[in-house]
Amino acid sequence: MKKSYLAVSLFFFSSLGFTVNAQQHVHGQGELLVSQEGNMLHLQLVLPAADALGFEHEPETTEQLNSRSFLAERLASNTNVIDVEGQCELVNVEHTLETHDDHHEMHKQHDEGHDEDHESEHASHKEHYVHDEHAGHEEHEEENHQNIEVEYQFHCDDAVSGITVALFESMPSLSAIQAQWITERGQGLSELSAGKPTLSW
Repeated sequence: MKKSYLAVSLFFFSSLGFTVNAQQHVHGQGELLVSQEGNMLHLQLVLPAADALGFEHEPETTEQLNSRSFLAERLASNTNVIDVEGQCELVNVEHTLETHDDHHEMHKQHDEGHDEDHESEHASHKEHYVHDEHAGHEEHEEENHQNIEVEYQFHCDDAVSGITVALFESMPSLSAIQAQWITERGQGLSELSAGKPTLSW
């Protein structure tokens, strides 16, 4: 019964929690969902792109492309993102920047054989993108807001009593993360910040 309850709660977090965050989308406010069952620890983190990257649109400069690539690598390796208190091994990572980077790499490979055609296509695409972005800004401003989502799965050899979010120092505009957690010990809510980055249970 307990196992089924955890599964249902995790599904509730993943399906409802992200939807609520996407609708509210408050700059400076992130969301963290934590579920632990047996040896498996599951974390879902949502960050406003404005805080994580400094921009919410598609990268327009080399600096912005590099910033996105750097963050994608950081999320993929869990480098200074979330520290787990316990003997745990990261076994799976998924994040929304993967799709963007793969798409960019495909365009880069396409450029090598079709430079002239691509320049014309890119100019047309850029004009179309700018037009769409401008129209969207006027008519659907809220839709322009972007979140970055990352999911981690850890296999832990011993009990985990908490985690520490290590993002605040590198993302100074990120003022708080609303954390929800559920384990076999119970469940709870907490607000994390630079002054209180640790979630314990």
